[in-house]
Amino acid sequence: MMRWFSICLIFSLLVFPAVSFAQQGPSPPAKVTRKTMLDFKDELALKSGQVDKLKVIIYDFEKTAQLLRSKIVSQDREIRKLLEKEAALSEIEPKIKEVFSLRADLVLMEIEAGRKIDRVLTPEQLTKWREIKKKGGKK
Repeated sequence: MMRWFSICLIFSLLVFPAVSFAQQGPSPPAKVTRKTMLDFKDELALKSGQVDKLKVIIYDFEKTAQLLRSKIVSQDREIRKLLEKEAALSEIEPKIKEVFSLRADLVLMEIEAGRKIDRVLTPEQLTKWREIKKKGGKK
């Protein structure tokens, strides 16, 4: 009993964010539910050319991010199955490392997209955007 508890505890600490997606089962492609800079285009006084560039950056990021999230969910399911059958650590370890590698890729992609977005903005818009984000993105 204690062994199973330990396995579950370790699993929840290492893979919990992906687990929550996996438990929901297959779902349609996720839509962006968090507010983006485009939701604040009036407050930021974005020009139409800026909006067009931002749409491309956000779309490209979300498209690729969704693929990575799907891979994470898939790997998570495999890890769960391996844990349930008490597979050898040598089988589990590469899967866990792959999940964390995919998460790292996702974080790096987000940073890259953020930097691309920052380059589209004027210094004044960037300052205003940072203020909006500090307030939690509330209008």
